[in-house]
Amino acid sequence: MNVLLVEDDVGIGRAICQGLRARGLRVQWERVGKNVRSLVNEGAFNTIILDLLLPDSDGLDLCADIRAAEHGVPILVLTARADLDDRLDGFSAGADDYLAKPFAFQELVARVQALLKRDRQRKADPIRLGRLRLDPNAACATWAGEPLEMGRRAFTMLRALAAARGEVISRDTLIDEIWGSDAVITDNALDACASSLRRAFGEVTNDVQIEAVRGQGFALRGTGLDAA
Repeated sequence: MNVLLVEDDVGIGRAICQGLRARGLRVQWERVGKNVRSLVNEGAFNTIILDLLLPDSDGLDLCADIRAAEHGVPILVLTARADLDDRLDGFSAGADDYLAKPFAFQELVARVQALLKRDRQRKADPIRLGRLRLDPNAACATWAGEPLEMGRRAFTMLRALAAARGEVISRDTLIDEIWGSDAVITDNALDACASSLRRAFGEVTNDVQIEAVRGQGFALRGTGLDAA
């Protein structure tokens, strides 16, 4: 399980990293907030421990931005702001839990474990790339709010390409994603699936390309796909 720790205090950050890693968790420690949004967009974390008083960012704004981007990853706010109004502001920004400094490490561990359990039960987050939004649970996609009409296989291809965020995905990987690793599928079938996806986008925008990269695979490219 992966934990993102956002904490500028070196002593506290080091102690949390050592303690959580000793319990088998993988921890990435960020001391400033500038990279948090892009890291969360990659979807690699099961819980976030977030300080509010960062040297370059307001933790409440970061928390609210994560929720506005429809990331459901649980967030534990860890801060010296201990007043009731501060806690209420944290929950209003989308925090799942709130722990004031100074704190007992065993309590932090218990709260993190509870949030990790919650993360295992949550549904997949929507994927957002600029104007593109995919809901993996409903198997539907929109561009700037307009529905993209496509079949199940085309959606599966789009989901894989969107998750790659502009990187090329090999033909073999896409075939495994769409039809399964045991299926015997020709390249023509994958090309037909890509053509279906292009038609779906063509109905609502000319700004997106399903780019075929010779000898490699496919990539999702175009304007309006800025993930930032």
